[in-house]
Amino acid sequence: MFAKLTALVGGGYSFPYAIEEPYDSAWGQWTHFRGKSKDDNSPVSIFKISSANANDPILVCARNGVKRLKMLRHPNILAFKDSCETTEKGATVIMLVTEPVKPLKDVLKELELEGQHRDEYFAMGMLHATNAISFLNNDCKLIHGNICMTAVVVTSSLDWKLSGFDLLSEHSLPPDHLLQNSSWMVDNKYKPAELARCEWEVVRQGPPWAVDAWGLGCLTQEVFSCTEMSSVENLRHTEVIPPALLQDYQKLLSSAPARRLNPSKVAQSRFLNNRLVEVVAFMENIAVKDSVEKESFFRRLPGVLPAIPAAVAVGKLLPLLASALEFGGAPPLAVSSLMVIGGHLAGDEFNKRVVPCLSKLFASTDRGLRRSLLESMDQYAQHLTTSVIEDQIYPHLQTGFTDTHAYIRELTLKSILVLAPKLANKTLVSSVLKHLSKLQVDEEPSIRANTTVLLGNIASYLGESTCRRVLPNAFTRALKDAFPPARIAGLRALTATKQYYGTDDVAMRLLPGVCPLAIDGVPEVRQAALLCLDTFVKFLKDEEELRRSKDAAAAAESAGAMGGAVTSSSGGTASYLVGQAPAVLGATSSMLTWAVSGLMNTVGGATPAPGPVSPPAPVPGPAPAAAAKPMNSTAAAAASTRGTTAPVASSAGGAKTTAAGDGWEDDDESFEVDEEEQAARSRFTTKPSTAGTSNSPRTAPPSRTPSAATSRSASGTARIAAPERNEVLGASGGGDGWNNDLDDEELWEDMDGGNKKGAKAKPAVAVLATRPVAAAAADASAATSRPAAVGTAAAARRATGTAGAARAAGEGAAAKPKLGAMKLGATKVGGSSSALGSAKDSLVDLKDSDNW
Repeated sequence: MFAKLTALVGGGYSFPYAIEEPYDSAWGQWTHFRGKSKDDNSPVSIFKISSANANDPILVCARNGVKRLKMLRHPNILAFKDSCETTEKGATVIMLVTEPVKPLKDVLKELELEGQHRDEYFAMGMLHATNAISFLNNDCKLIHGNICMTAVVVTSSLDWKLSGFDLLSEHSLPPDHLLQNSSWMVDNKYKPAELARCEWEVVRQGPPWAVDAWGLGCLTQEVFSCTEMSSVENLRHTEVIPPALLQDYQKLLSSAPARRLNPSKVAQSRFLNNRLVEVVAFMENIAVKDSVEKESFFRRLPGVLPAIPAAVAVGKLLPLLASALEFGGAPPLAVSSLMVIGGHLAGDEFNKRVVPCLSKLFASTDRGLRRSLLESMDQYAQHLTTSVIEDQIYPHLQTGFTDTHAYIRELTLKSILVLAPKLANKTLVSSVLKHLSKLQVDEEPSIRANTTVLLGNIASYLGESTCRRVLPNAFTRALKDAFPPARIAGLRALTATKQYYGTDDVAMRLLPGVCPLAIDGVPEVRQAALLCLDTFVKFLKDEEELRRSKDAAAAAESAGAMGGAVTSSSGGTASYLVGQAPAVLGATSSMLTWAVSGLMNTVGGATPAPGPVSPPAPVPGPAPAAAAKPMNSTAAAAASTRGTTAPVASSAGGAKTTAAGDGWEDDDESFEVDEEEQAARSRFTTKPSTAGTSNSPRTAPPSRTPSAATSRSASGTARIAAPERNEVLGASGGGDGWNNDLDDEELWEDMDGGNKKGAKAKPAVAVLATRPVAAAAADASAATSRPAAVGTAAAARRATGTAGAARAAGEGAAAKPKLGAMKLGATKVGGSSSALGSAKDSLVDLKDSDNW
């Protein structure tokens, strides 16, 4: 703006172009520079010539060339942009601005074409030059006068353009024509005989193309030899000329001007009209072609492109294709050819040349064009950047999710697979997943199946939290699909994304949905289901192993800390803990070990107290057979193990009898016996089991001998030994059942009350009552003699008592912390099982249905 203002106020003219580096060669006395426009930074070519004398013949010819170029318009003639004549340092300077071009010599060196590609491109270039010469000679009746390699320049689209019009003159040769006055500017090697001898009348009487036909022959020699002629003798080297062009070449160089071949005839040569020329010609005139011709052409084009030089395809065909697609001149089929040509480009060049075109094409509402773009997505997706996809591609692409045509929806779905790595996470979560949730219930089965496949493939781009929230719902929905491939896709997707699920999801949500498919009617579904089950079961096993190892490490660390603390306080206690540490570690290393020990103590029976026990009363009927039934192996092993005792010195110095192998041998200290608590526990343990009633009266078993009671009371042990089964039956005899006893809740309240009164009760282990074989026989005998009415009432009472006992187990543990897991742990874990187990033994003829 300021440059124009300065020019208006008389400040002088400012050349609106920036001159850059020069090329090595140019026609005549001109110097060829690269340049850029100062307004829009667009590239241009600047030709510059100067002389100290304003009337120098060189400047006169230069002015003629500029004037002629302004007046000529042809596709194969250099396009004029601007010119100026100014004075620099006392010299007159003429500058000509044209479209950006390069010297032909430099282009041929850069391309380095060989074989068929070389002949294809050279033929196209020669056709361009021939058409320009024919236009001057036949249409304008002008003579160029200096056709050679330096007079030909090449555009960015690899089109050859004719330049160097300084000597351009009319064929009639008026008195002021420059060809006659400045023929010295033409090198002798390019002059035909009549021009070299200055036979101007022969020139005037000859055809208009006679002089330039000779120059066309010289150009042909230089192009196919890829070098400038050194002398006229080089024209005899016909070995470089293609055989198909040799005859025309010889006619162009005829010694008689009248017999030289017209350039228009050369333009019709079969050699110059090859496949490349035909493709370029069709693309240049696509606007006048009908739809049938376009359809046929673009179907054949992908097969022709490999025979076309890549540089020519990129430089010449790519701009034509992009323009035709953008403005609707090409059918959707042209997209495939565009992608084939774009495959020759690097990332930056592709983004510069192809991506702008693709962005405009996605905005089109033509369904056929959208289909072609989606089908070729794999070919250009890797060149797209995140910003281009987010701003230009995806906003138009997402409309395909809701297209009424099923094939467009499916293609849009598949395109996300290649675009997902470059889509922002916000777009994937907020937009893509919303569309996929609708497609998973699409009316087309294949779309539903492919939606599940896509979710499994893009899971890694969604984020872990999104995967945990979305994937289980999506894949379990697919497991219920009526389309077998959709179910298979759901199973495989679950297997592929197993790292996103926790143990709770696997055990409670996924496996219940997968298991029914293991018996699916489709073999492929069953196979995928079994593989999925194996995967998740292994996953659960691995998690369990990891949990066990963590528990073991924590227990070992805890045991080590405890051992260090005790060692610092008392040497005797330290020695005791060192001896017991392995047992503690083994017991706490796994919850499964504790559960098995508790169940064995509950079902197998308690350790019998020392001292003789009165034999049970004889039982009539089938009782002896039931009594003779041996204990199962587990109970027998537990009983035999618990029968072995070993005295251990406690920290207080007293004797402590500990049953080995019952799971409770890890107590580290004794505890005082709370009399009120022991009385309450005695009442609790003397309740009858929940055995079924019978019409036969019960037979009261003999009471325990005084020696046994005395031995148990004088032992001073920390454990509370439960009475035997026959004691329980004896205490509950007389038909009273549970009527005279406390309820379970009252029992646990009484025990808690003892604690509140200040009694010191250290943790103790409650060993539940066992059922010796003899006592079991007594049970069977008593059950057969019980009255029916009392049995019915007792059954109702025992049902209530069982529920109360279960509640008491929880309330006692919560209200009396000192009892803890060491004292009531077995009752909590297996207390209800004890009551049910004894009832079951009494009901079913002492059959051990639990296989303990």
